Amino acid sequence: WEWYNLVSTMGAFVVAAGVLVCLVDLAINFRFSSSKPAGNVWRAGTLEWLPNHAYGTRSIPPVSTLKPLWDDAKLAGDVEAGRYYLPGAPTGGRETLVTSAVEAIPQYVLQVPGPSWRSFLAAVFTAAFFLLLTVKLVTLAFACGAVALVMIIAWLWQTDPGLNHPPVDIGGGMTLPVYVTGNTSHSWWAMVILLLVAASLFIALVFSYLYIWTVSPEVWPAAAGLPMPATLWPAASATAFVLSSAAVMFAGRMLARNWFVRLVMLLACCALAAALYFEFHGQWESGLRPSASSYGALVYTVIAVEGQLVLTALIMGLYTIARNASGMLSPVRRATYDNTMLFWHYTVGQGLLGLLIVHGFPRIAG
Repeated sequence: WEWYNLVSTMGAFVVAAGVLVCLVDLAINFRFSSSKPAGNVWRAGTLEWLPNHAYGTRSIPPVSTLKPLWDDAKLAGDVEAGRYYLPGAPTGGRETLVTSAVEAIPQYVLQVPGPSWRSFLAAVFTAAFFLLLTVKLVTLAFACGAVALVMIIAWLWQTDPGLNHPPVDIGGGMTLPVYVTGNTSHSWWAMVILLLVAASLFIALVFSYLYIWTVSPEVWPAAAGLPMPATLWPAASATAFVLSSAAVMFAGRMLARNWFVRLVMLLACCALAAALYFEFHGQWESGLRPSASSYGALVYTVIAVEGQLVLTALIMGLYTIARNASGMLSPVRRATYDNTMLFWHYTVGQGLLGLLIVHGFPRIAG
């Protein structure tokens, strides 16, 4: 092993020498001010080497090649001179461009919140929530989680300014709106991606449910002699799910009538909570317990996963009601409602599919 040890030792010295060179280079070139950036010291060709300041780049250039700084020697200077998109702050606040997904064509100007303790505290208490769970300080962890949720909602309150500014000139002969809703909004597609992730998790759960049936069919109700819940409970749950979704759709058509929207959304929240309760109560009343068998554990896992969505949807519903009560929801300023609506309909769809699987499959499989 002598040669192996020698090679390993040589490698360790090479790594140490590399770290030393890096530290020496850092010490020699360290600057105590960010107002005078070093510039493109490596003569690189990619955009991260554009002149940069605390606020970002002076303007946003259109790019059509992989190495724009090599292909256009004047690009960095033109960016710094403000000859491209968004050279100023036309809305008077912090903003950025939202572009198309493939060709990066500017579509609208997104107004973003300014500096705030809310986002910082939200990050701190979110981290505390997960870190405290690792050391089993559950009560303190959930307290931090509650504070984090409050801070996130308080920070989120600033992110939907509405149509508070006319279309602005971003340079390059382009004038863009500062507020959009529906499927042209970035938040709409962010929600769609979130729901795709949620759907993938639910599909994995359904696979686990069916897999356990293939390896342990003896724990299923027919083989184990377990009674199934009365059909009244899944029927009531499904009805409540559908009614809640219909109420949310109806509220979207009445956004101009403030008090009516609040009433309908509140009824939707009650119906959604009732749907989850009916399913849980029906399973519990039948005598099924999560600790009794793998079948029971899977059934209650389906309920728990749906419960997470229901709880989130209820928070979003109450948030939408609060926005409406504050005069921040209208047929035009409706991004909050649109996101709530998307999440709500998915929650109902997954709930109905879960009912079909949990109550239908055992009866079909026997």
